[in-house]
Amino acid sequence: MKQEILNPIGERSGGRKAAAVTQRKSRDKPVIGLLNNSKPNVAFFLETVEKELLAQAAGYEIVNIVKPKSAGPCPDIELLAERCDYVINAVAD
Repeated sequence: MKQEILNPIGERSGGRKAAAVTQRKSRDKPVIGLLNNSKPNVAFFLETVEKELLAQAAGYEIVNIVKPKSAGPCPDIELLAERCDYVINAVAD
């Protein structure tokens, strides 16, 4: 009996290249994005992270985004990329 072995590595299409990372302009306050993937306990985790960041008095600006479905794409990913210096993507259960 002949068996087929499947390769789990996806094939890349040649049409799109990754964009180069550019240095952001210096800001007074770093902007940190908190991405909630809608799974259980993620909101509690990110609320705690946000409280800790704000308690450091470093003057962070926080941007909170909630994905509509945990398994789906984030419709606001471009907003996070444009607006934030750092993003914490929480995937905890």
